[in-house]
Amino acid sequence: MLNVPSQLMEREEPIRVGIIGAGLFGTKLADQIERAPGMTTSAIADIETNKAVRAYQESGVARKEVSIAGDTAELNETVERGGRAVVSNGHELARSEVDVVVEATGIPNAGAHHAYDAIMAGNDVIMATVEAETVVGPTLAELADNAGVTYSMAYGDQPSLIVELYDWARTIGLDVVAAGKGVPYVDSYRHGTPDDVFDRFGFDEEYVEAHDLNPRMYNSFSDGTKVAVEMCAVANATGLEPDVQGMHLPAAEIPEIPGTLCPQEDGGILNGTGVVDTVSSLHADGSAVDHDIGFGVFVVTTTPNERVQEYLDAVSGSGLYVASGGKYQLFYRPYHLPGTETAVSVANAAIRNEPTGAPKEQTTEVVAAAKKDLEPGDEIDGGGGYTVYGLLEKADAARKRDHVPFELLESAVVEATIDQDEIVTYDDVTLNEDSFIYRLRRVQEFV
Repeated sequence: MLNVPSQLMEREEPIRVGIIGAGLFGTKLADQIERAPGMTTSAIADIETNKAVRAYQESGVARKEVSIAGDTAELNETVERGGRAVVSNGHELARSEVDVVVEATGIPNAGAHHAYDAIMAGNDVIMATVEAETVVGPTLAELADNAGVTYSMAYGDQPSLIVELYDWARTIGLDVVAAGKGVPYVDSYRHGTPDDVFDRFGFDEEYVEAHDLNPRMYNSFSDGTKVAVEMCAVANATGLEPDVQGMHLPAAEIPEIPGTLCPQEDGGILNGTGVVDTVSSLHADGSAVDHDIGFGVFVVTTTPNERVQEYLDAVSGSGLYVASGGKYQLFYRPYHLPGTETAVSVANAAIRNEPTGAPKEQTTEVVAAAKKDLEPGDEIDGGGGYTVYGLLEKADAARKRDHVPFELLESAVVEATIDQDEIVTYDDVTLNEDSFIYRLRRVQEFV
């Protein structure tokens, strides 16, 4: 981020940003782009065009300045004259003459297809639909590299911020023991459904309606699926792996994290180092952890240099915590702001041709376990739904066990009985082989 604001202010023409998806993420991004130097929201795509128009208005753009485009040609005409365009079809925006496309639909199949179209059109891509990245991220990143454009994680989402901390630690000579995030989680949430999710979050009906909250999205946060998705993205960008299938997900206060996520021989719970994991802000009984990291991200590091250990031990206690006399250190960021911070990714892609995190290889997979007994003929409804929850697993283990990547299971039909908590295999289901993300994944597997 150093020197980026001055470079943005020196631009003769602003970075033309196209946002696909006018939900909370896309709207918050548009809000900030309208305040940031050197960039403008040139186009917003959403199936509900009124939502895209409203996103512009909420960011301070007058309705009279917004044009509804019927196709890419009309969109390009508006962008060329410096106007603001709304279009209902995300593919039209992805193929348009914007500079950077931000994919924020949250729909894996659509997200993968939009990203592919944008790359083929020569546009940089910021991928906020992390679910798509867990399945085909390495292929999209390689396609972008071959096309001479940038494919990037979305800054402000936790995966990108974790990767930033990882890179920072490695840059200053620290070894990464564990990297992760916080989440309110207890094991019983695994089988939770959208029907009672807002009770778990403590949201009343009035609040839910006022903020138009999506119960399936929130249920994916609660049942562990989103945790697995985000940590899969981190692992595939850094080469870190889960210590155990599903991760440990211990409850811990912030000062306790370095003593918890360290090797067993030093009093921790890890079998090894170089892992991804997640810390819960809830105890097993559902009570809240004091001084939690529920909204933040962290790295646990180590160094063999005893003088450095002594120094870090001496300065610990305020924003930095240590364990084992300074041998293990915790560095953390207590918050993340999805959408609101993503202009950082836009600027880095357009100015520096650099991602704020990108997948390198498929080191991990998100696989699916049954929330209840599933019978032949049942249809799997995907993340945050009623049928399956996500678990993080090493990619080589998933291949050996024939486990299906989670996001390929949307609308899959069950062919054999699957017991509760059993992981879904290819033999258990018939997949939708016509979906774009399935076909792109097949390409990734055979290249």
